[in-house]
Amino acid sequence: MVKAMKRRDVLKAFKLNGIVFKRQGKGDHDVWECTCGEHHEIVLTDTREISPGLIRQTIQNMKCRPKGWLQ
Repeated sequence: MVKAMKRRDVLKAFKLNGIVFKRQGKGDHDVWECTCGEHHEIVLTDTREISPGLIRQTIQNMKCRPKGWLQ
């Protein structure tokens, strides 16, 4: 079961796993990209807490990362 996470914890996991900031999206969204070469992207909202659904989607989109990297 995936739980909600604080944005700062998600960003810390991104930086430790080679996921870099790509660009500012529309409104309060940021686009992040994996550096594995397969162009995996995830759009994060600019909120303090990231919802379980978005965490689940992030894990599915970043299949190149090892299991449990965002837990």
